[in-house]
Amino acid sequence: MKLFHLIATLFFMTIASAQERSTTIYLIRHAEKADMSANTHLSEAGKKRAQKWAQYFAGKGISAVYATPYNRTRETAQPLADVQKLQVTEYGPREMDLITLAKQHHNQSVVVVGHSNTIPGYVNKALGENKHADIAEEEFGKVYIVQIANEKVESVRVFMIMNYGL
Repeated sequence: MKLFHLIATLFFMTIASAQERSTTIYLIRHAEKADMSANTHLSEAGKKRAQKWAQYFAGKGISAVYATPYNRTRETAQPLADVQKLQVTEYGPREMDLITLAKQHHNQSVVVVGHSNTIPGYVNKALGENKHADIAEEEFGKVYIVQIANEKVESVRVFMIMNYGL
C-alpha cells in the first residue's frame, strides 16, 4: 500500500511540475538594412549580425523560428533556422500574439524576428500594459526574453546583446 501511495504521489508531482513549466519566447529586431526601401535586404553588417544571432541561439533548444514576410526579417531568421534545421514560419506583423504562440509551443523555446515598432508592442500586449517603447532606429542587438506559463507572462527580460564589432 505504501508503494502505491508513493507512486501516486510521484505521478501527481510530475503532472504538477509539467504544468508549471513555461514557454520561452525570444524576440529580436531584424538586422541592419541595406537601404531604406520598403522591402530591403540586409546590409553586409546585417548579414554578419544574422550569423551572430544564429550563434547566440545555438544552444538554447530553439524549436521554431518566426519572421514577418519581409526580406530583412527572413534574412535575419534564416541562418538560425538553418543551424537548427527548421523552417522559418511567416507571420503577419499585426497578427502576432505571444500568449497564443506560447500555447502553440508549450514548454518550448521560440524565436520571433520582427521590427523596431512591433517587437515591444507584442511584449506590451502580452503584459497588458504599455511598458516597452519602440526600439531606436540604430539599435539592432536587443533581445526580449519572455517567459509564459498558464497563459500568463511570468517574466520579461531585455538585454542589449550585440552592438559590438559590427
